[in-house]
Amino acid sequence: MAGQHWIGVAMSMIRFLARRQATCTDLLTCLYDLKPAESEIFYELVRKGPCSLDQLSMSVKRERTTVYRCLQRLTVAGLTYREVQGRQGRGYIHLYAAADLATIKEASRVRVSELCKSLGRLVDTFESDVMSKVNSTKAGQ
Repeated sequence: MAGQHWIGVAMSMIRFLARRQATCTDLLTCLYDLKPAESEIFYELVRKGPCSLDQLSMSVKRERTTVYRCLQRLTVAGLTYREVQGRQGRGYIHLYAAADLATIKEASRVRVSELCKSLGRLVDTFESDVMSKVNSTKAGQ
C-alpha cells in the first residue's frame, strides 16, 4: 500500500511540474516536500546570506520556534547549513545559510534522475506486475 501511495505522489508531482508555468519554487516543493514557510525561509537566506535564528525570525516575521523547525527540515534536505561563529568574549552564535545553489541544482538533478529511473522500472515490469496482480486476485477468490 505504501508503494501505491508513493506512485500517486510521484504522478501528482509530474503533472504539477509539467505545467507550462512551473517555477523553481514548484520544483523545490515537489522534490524536497517543502512547506510555504520553508520556501520563504530558504529564499530569505539566499537573499540575505548567513543569518542568526533571531535575525531570520524578524526578517520573515515568524515565531522563532517555527523558523527553527523550518531550518531543521531545510538542513536535513541539504538546502541550508548551520555554522558556529565565535564571538569575542561572548560565547558563540549559530548562523544559518543557504547551501550553494549549484550544489542544490545538482542534487535536484540526481533526485529527478532517480525518480525517472523508478518510473522506468515500473513501466518495464508493467505486464508482469499486472499479471501477478490478476493471478493473486484469482487465487484469493
